[in-house]
Amino acid sequence: MVTRTARLKDFTTDGYPGCGLPVQVLAEDHVGTYILPFPCERMNGEWRNGTTGEAVQASIIAWREFRVKSREPQRR
Repeated sequence: MVTRTARLKDFTTDGYPGCGLPVQVLAEDHVGTYILPFPCERMNGEWRNGTTGEAVQASIIAWREFRVKSREPQRR
């Protein structure tokens, strides 16, 4: 299991992204930390789902540039 500290090292924990910039966020609750599976945006002082526009109902502790995972094998 990945620790909180290990997850945080890959994210920005201070400040916020530019308004309307889609980012990947790290959320935290009583169970632990997790990455939300959809892009989020920081707008008007709150986090929003970048796809639906709904307010995110989670405690966001960090963010990073949104990454799309590729299913193609890496070439050497």
